[in-house]
Amino acid sequence: MALDSLPNRPLAHDEVAVLSASGAFLDVRPVNAFHFPKRDTRLVTALILVTSSGLRAVDYDPTTREWDVVRTESLDDPEGMEDVPDEMLATVQGELERRVSEMEEAGVVGQTAAREDDVEVRDATSLGAVLYDQYTDGDA
Repeated sequence: MALDSLPNRPLAHDEVAVLSASGAFLDVRPVNAFHFPKRDTRLVTALILVTSSGLRAVDYDPTTREWDVVRTESLDDPEGMEDVPDEMLATVQGELERRVSEMEEAGVVGQTAAREDDVEVRDATSLGAVLYDQYTDGDA
Protein backbone atom coordinates (compact mmCIF):
# COMPACT_ATOMS: atom_id res chain seq x y z
CA MET A 1 0.00 0.00 0.00
CA ALA A 2 1.45 3.34 -1.02
CA LEU A 3 1.36 6.29 1.33
CA ASP A 4 -0.86 8.24 -1.05
CA SER A 5 -3.44 5.48 -0.77
CA LEU A 6 -4.09 6.34 2.86
CA PRO A 7 -7.39 8.21 3.23
CA ASN A 8 -7.41 12.01 3.42
CA ARG A 9 -8.41 11.86 7.07
CA PRO A 10 -7.08 10.45 10.34
CA LEU A 11 -7.39 6.70 10.87
CA ALA A 12 -9.55 5.04 13.48
CA HIS A 13 -7.63 2.74 15.82
CA ASP A 14 -9.44 -0.26 14.28
CA GLU A 15 -8.32 0.79 10.80
CA VAL A 16 -4.70 0.80 11.97
CA ALA A 17 -5.16 -2.78 13.17
CA VAL A 18 -6.61 -3.76 9.78
CA LEU A 19 -3.73 -2.00 8.02
CA SER A 20 -1.26 -3.89 10.19
CA ALA A 21 -2.95 -7.23 9.44
CA SER A 22 -3.21 -6.52 5.70
CA GLY A 23 0.28 -7.76 4.89
CA ALA A 24 1.11 -4.52 3.06
CA PHE A 25 3.57 -3.68 5.86
CA LEU A 26 5.67 -5.84 8.15
CA ASP A 27 4.29 -3.84 11.06
CA VAL A 28 2.31 -0.69 11.73
CA ARG A 29 2.79 1.14 15.01
CA PRO A 30 0.49 3.99 16.02
CA VAL A 31 2.30 6.78 17.85
CA ASN A 32 -0.25 9.51 18.51
CA ALA A 33 -4.01 9.31 18.95
CA PHE A 34 -6.89 11.55 19.99
CA HIS A 35 -9.56 10.03 22.19
CA PHE A 36 -13.22 11.03 22.03
CA PRO A 37 -14.80 9.44 25.14
CA LYS A 38 -18.35 10.56 24.31
CA ARG A 39 -18.10 8.92 20.90
CA ASP A 40 -15.97 5.94 21.98
CA THR A 41 -13.58 6.75 19.16
CA ARG A 42 -9.79 7.00 18.98
CA LEU A 43 -8.27 8.65 15.91
CA VAL A 44 -4.63 7.98 15.04
CA THR A 45 -2.62 10.82 13.52
CA ALA A 46 0.94 9.42 13.49
CA LEU A 47 2.28 6.01 12.47
CA ILE A 48 5.53 4.15 12.07
CA LEU A 49 5.34 1.87 9.04
CA VAL A 50 7.86 -0.97 8.84
CA THR A 51 8.51 -2.14 5.29
CA SER A 52 10.99 -4.61 3.84
CA SER A 53 13.38 -1.71 3.26
CA GLY A 54 13.03 0.12 6.59
CA LEU A 55 10.90 2.56 8.55
CA ARG A 56 8.68 5.40 7.47
CA ALA A 57 7.34 7.77 10.09
CA VAL A 58 4.19 9.48 8.84
CA ASP A 59 1.77 11.93 10.32
CA TYR A 60 -1.54 13.37 9.29
CA ASP A 61 -1.74 17.08 8.52
CA PRO A 62 -5.33 18.29 8.99
CA THR A 63 -4.63 21.54 7.13
CA THR A 64 -3.73 19.74 3.88
CA ARG A 65 -5.71 16.57 4.69
CA GLU A 66 -2.70 14.46 3.72
CA TRP A 67 -0.35 11.97 5.35
CA ASP A 68 3.23 13.27 5.21
CA VAL A 69 6.43 11.28 5.50
CA VAL A 70 8.31 12.83 8.41
CA ARG A 71 11.34 10.55 8.37
CA THR A 72 12.65 7.43 6.68
CA GLU A 73 15.29 5.04 7.96
CA SER A 74 16.78 2.21 5.92
CA LEU A 75 17.09 -1.35 7.22
CA ASP A 76 18.32 -4.54 5.57
CA ASP A 77 15.25 -6.72 5.05
CA PRO A 78 13.64 -6.61 8.51
CA GLU A 79 11.02 -9.24 9.30
CA GLY A 80 9.18 -7.12 11.87
CA MET A 81 9.57 -4.72 14.78
CA GLU A 82 11.95 -7.14 16.51
CA ASP A 83 14.49 -6.36 13.77
CA VAL A 84 14.30 -2.61 14.31
CA PRO A 85 17.06 -1.32 16.61
CA ASP A 86 15.60 0.29 19.73
CA GLU A 87 17.64 3.45 19.20
CA MET A 88 16.33 3.89 15.66
CA LEU A 89 12.75 3.32 16.77
CA ALA A 90 13.16 5.80 19.63
CA THR A 91 14.58 8.43 17.24
CA VAL A 92 11.76 8.02 14.73
CA GLN A 93 9.08 7.91 17.39
CA GLY A 94 10.62 10.94 19.08
CA GLU A 95 10.43 12.90 15.84
CA LEU A 96 6.70 12.25 15.58
CA GLU A 97 6.12 13.09 19.24
CA ARG A 98 8.16 16.30 18.87
CA ARG A 99 5.84 17.48 16.11
CA VAL A 100 2.84 17.00 18.38
CA SER A 101 4.67 18.70 21.26
CA GLU A 102 5.10 21.77 19.06
CA MET A 103 1.32 21.83 18.52
CA GLU A 104 0.84 21.35 22.26
CA GLU A 105 3.08 24.33 23.04
CA ALA A 106 1.11 26.41 20.55
CA GLY A 107 -2.10 25.44 22.37
CA VAL A 108 -3.51 23.51 19.41
CA VAL A 109 -3.65 20.14 21.17
CA GLY A 110 -4.03 19.06 24.77
CA GLN A 111 -1.38 17.33 26.82
CA THR A 112 -1.04 13.57 26.88
CA ALA A 113 -3.95 12.11 28.84
CA ALA A 114 -2.63 8.56 28.87
CA ARG A 115 0.02 6.31 27.38
CA GLU A 116 -0.90 2.87 26.13
CA ASP A 117 2.21 0.94 25.17
CA ASP A 118 4.01 3.38 22.86
CA VAL A 119 0.92 5.39 21.88
CA GLU A 120 0.34 8.83 23.36
CA VAL A 121 -3.40 9.28 23.81
CA ARG A 122 -4.67 12.85 24.08
CA ASP A 123 -8.05 14.21 25.00
CA ALA A 124 -9.75 15.78 22.01
CA THR A 125 -9.35 19.56 21.83
CA SER A 126 -10.23 22.05 19.11
CA LEU A 127 -7.88 20.18 16.77
CA GLY A 128 -9.53 16.97 17.90
CA ALA A 129 -12.90 18.33 16.79
CA VAL A 130 -11.43 19.13 13.36
CA LEU A 131 -9.98 15.61 13.14
CA TYR A 132 -13.30 14.05 14.08
CA ASP A 133 -15.16 16.17 11.53
CA GLN A 134 -12.68 15.11 8.84
CA TYR A 135 -12.98 11.48 9.90
CA THR A 136 -16.79 11.55 9.66
CA ASP A 137 -16.91 13.75 6.52
CA GLY A 138 -18.29 10.95 4.35
CA ASP A 139 -20.89 9.85 6.92
CA ALA A 140 -24.22 11.38 6.10
